[in-house]
Amino acid sequence: MTTALALRRTIDSEFTKIRTVRSTYGSLAMLAVVACAWCVAYCLGTTHNWASMSAADRAGFDPTQSSVLGLALLGQLVIVVFGALVITSEYSTGMIRTSLTVMPRRAVLYWSKLAVFAGVSLALSLVTSFGVFFLGRALLAPTHVAMSLSGPGVLRSVLVTAGYVELCGLFAYAVGAITRNTAAGLTIAYGCLALLPQLLKALPAGLHETLMRWVPGGDALAVMTATSGQPAHMFSAWGELAVFAGYTAILILIGAAQFSRRDA
Repeated sequence: MTTALALRRTIDSEFTKIRTVRSTYGSLAMLAVVACAWCVAYCLGTTHNWASMSAADRAGFDPTQSSVLGLALLGQLVIVVFGALVITSEYSTGMIRTSLTVMPRRAVLYWSKLAVFAGVSLALSLVTSFGVFFLGRALLAPTHVAMSLSGPGVLRSVLVTAGYVELCGLFAYAVGAITRNTAAGLTIAYGCLALLPQLLKALPAGLHETLMRWVPGGDALAVMTATSGQPAHMFSAWGELAVFAGYTAILILIGAAQFSRRDA
């Protein structure tokens, strides 16, 4: 069997596997629910308080960021669990031995799992990101703020937010492949994405600003979801996404090496 044919058949098998597990639908639904819940709560609150807001607050209000920020903040928590479980669940149940018996080419199995998860999670992230944008626009209509995908930085914000959530899932997948343990994978992933940015805030201001641009999450989320007003000490939205993509790619390659060498 050629590598291309083996890869195609394994991808079909992994897709069948992922779509027949109920936890998949629960995770995907939760991602959309938490993103929409944030959007509804934040946008309705803004609409309610709009008349009493100062002119400065109105001028500084970013409706796009307010709509998609929940996807980045809360969606990352959901997608990390989904990404880790894609690979660690088979180790916890022992099913990884069955998978390797059916497809003994470890590299093919690893990259097939990754491809299926990446495709499913990216599709959901994009749909959810655009969905909460249009939801936010509808909820903020009484304020008469301008919200259009053709506006400065708006489409970028929607796309980068979806890309960030996707990378969070891939990051967790890679960590799960390295640790082969769900608890360890989630602890490391959450520690890097949520805890580390907070710990850096305890550093002196100059050192904190130097390091924050290199850390996923934290201040980078504000940059990636905003349509304007980038802090001087941070990279651009695409730059911050590229930094995170670089870390994720390195971990994915390490995970591939570990998956190919270690016993199941």
